[in-house]
Amino acid sequence: MPIGDGVLARVAAEVSKLLVADLPEIPGFPDAPETWGRLAAIHRELSAANEGNTHFLSYRDAGEAIGVSPLQAHDITLALETLGVIKIENKGQAGPGSRRAAEFLYLLPANEDDELEL
Repeated sequence: MPIGDGVLARVAAEVSKLLVADLPEIPGFPDAPETWGRLAAIHRELSAANEGNTHFLSYRDAGEAIGVSPLQAHDITLALETLGVIKIENKGQAGPGSRRAAEFLYLLPANEDDELEL
């Protein structure tokens, strides 16, 4: 479900300010790159903003938010799914003109102390 205008921008801005210690731990990969933790945090916050339901995120937006290319964001997303951080509910439609972003479900337990105030 769409969660409102500007939510992604606010989430990305707040996640960019988090200390590395405040990022979600990646199960099975304690030394995961910071970009992985930042993308996991974006998914966590989008999920919380959508009351734990599925949320949308394009690879282009994800890449911009964590400072990588859309292809790298896609690869990190696949790794996060393999490690049980998220589930890809719908792959969306690729392409710069596409208006169908991928749909995700955040799988890690919610820790209300870690969630941002949006």
